[in-house]
Amino acid sequence: MGSFRKQTIEKDQGMTSERQRAANRRNAQLSTGPRTPEGRAISSRNSEQHGVLSQRVTTDVEENEIYQRMLNSFMAEYGPRSETEILLVERLANLFWRERRLIQTERSQLSMQQDDVLVAGKAKDQSLTLTDQLLIGRYQTMLTNQINITIAQIERLMRREPAD
Repeated sequence: MGSFRKQTIEKDQGMTSERQRAANRRNAQLSTGPRTPEGRAISSRNSEQHGVLSQRVTTDVEENEIYQRMLNSFMAEYGPRSETEILLVERLANLFWRERRLIQTERSQLSMQQDDVLVAGKAKDQSLTLTDQLLIGRYQTMLTNQINITIAQIERLMRREPAD
């Protein structure tokens, strides 16, 4: 079997040739991610551009106080009795917080566009781009679905008999 034919079959079968593996190893040496503590700190905040997918719930002390009030309110409303119920109520608070952040981000983007129009002194469409609208709608749908699922999970657990 010819060399080209053999390489094609290996590729089709998902096999990696020794040359490809060596190239992958060389490339991996060039892309090892951030190396300094400062670079790692910056990289850890990559998902916070809009905050919807961020691992951190709040970004400052004032927001943390608002979030804690909301979490405490949910805890009082649902009265979780087990660790699972506590985690689900915390998840619910996080989802509502992210939904709140999404609305704030949308407002901020519209406000920046309005400021740009005022500075330029031009009449310009002040709505978000279709791409931004679709992305915000996608996140809103995702959050709404997750909120509904989490509420259903909490309610289902709360209907069961308390543990002895």
